[in-house]
Amino acid sequence: MNAQSERPSALTQAEFARHRGVSKAVVTKWKGQGLLVMTAAGLVDVEATEWNLDQRPANYRGGTTHRPVRSVQRDEPDPRERPERKPEPTAKPASPEPRPADMDGEVDAYDPDAQDLPLNEAVRRKENYLGLFRRQEVLKNDKRLVDRGAAEKLFFDTARELRDAWMTWPARVAIEMADELNVDARTLTTILTAHVRKHIAELGEPEPDASIS
Repeated sequence: MNAQSERPSALTQAEFARHRGVSKAVVTKWKGQGLLVMTAAGLVDVEATEWNLDQRPANYRGGTTHRPVRSVQRDEPDPRERPERKPEPTAKPASPEPRPADMDGEVDAYDPDAQDLPLNEAVRRKENYLGLFRRQEVLKNDKRLVDRGAAEKLFFDTARELRDAWMTWPARVAIEMADELNVDARTLTTILTAHVRKHIAELGEPEPDASIS
């Protein structure tokens, strides 16, 4: 193998353009900027000119120089190289202390109707009443609980209809019964009416049971 030829020390501008891989116009521009070092023979001093070109910034307007860029030393380490921090264990919340018991070993009695309750007991009573109220709403929506006023009105109207029906019953059946019994219809009507009214009065005003002490 032939030995590698050494870099020429001087070239024409056209040869230097081919040597640098640029156009001749770029070399002419460099000459106008004073970057070309010319020999006495009018040739381009390759080593001196390339040194001038390499002194430019790494990135310049119009291209990139061939001078290697030195890396800047970093004072701080790369965050990706830092050791991963393990999360610190959180403290376990302390369990609430049990309420003190009385002499018999039972918790203090709670009276929902007491006056001037402590704050915690007042909140407890409020939550209890809200729970009862919501339970009533659920029972109403499920048709398992009715309004008391509506129930009393329905009971009263039904009882009045039954009373009126009983009061008119003797006059409706007395004539037929009198014919079957072969008795006077007026007398039978009077007797039936008296007994029906007595029965209704007993239902309306029941006497207390003597067996209950």
